[in-house]
Amino acid sequence: MLLVSSGCAYRLSSEYATLPGGVKSIQIPVFKNESPEVGVETFFTNSLKSEALRSRFVRLQNEESTAEAVLQGTIKSITVIADESVIEAKNTQYMPTETVLATQYKVTVNVDVVLKRRGSTEVLWSGSFRQESNYSAPQITLPVINTANALYNVSAKRQTLDAIAKEMMQAAFDRMVEDF
Repeated sequence: MLLVSSGCAYRLSSEYATLPGGVKSIQIPVFKNESPEVGVETFFTNSLKSEALRSRFVRLQNEESTAEAVLQGTIKSITVIADESVIEAKNTQYMPTETVLATQYKVTVNVDVVLKRRGSTEVLWSGSFRQESNYSAPQITLPVINTANALYNVSAKRQTLDAIAKEMMQAAFDRMVEDF
């Protein structure tokens, strides 16, 4: 009897995974935010910290002085543009004639992440990330009237940015571990 076994050597994570330069402890300061979106740096910082904690092979330090390296992030830009629109020209009961309302927005985020040895300018790893995501404008009362309440629209945008942060920082951490 002949027994043939085939398998893939690739693993998503293992106990042998390490950070570039053999680093085992890192500190992650709050991301630098160069975008006009106030407060989103916390989404990205917390998402990257969650990935580090989830990894189980790197220790996350609160102070730079106790870490071997510092993992810094910069939000380079965030753009939000109306992707589609509806022109309300016929029914002037609810809105002025020819009012244009957005029905969908496209959010584009650019982030840089750099792992540097503590106390030096030595870059152990760096990566640039870009991600886009769409979100629908909130529907308020009538399906043809949306984005009428700015608070609903801001909430939908921030939820989208939080989801983007989680996806981007997972990709960033995975690429750093793979030293890719």
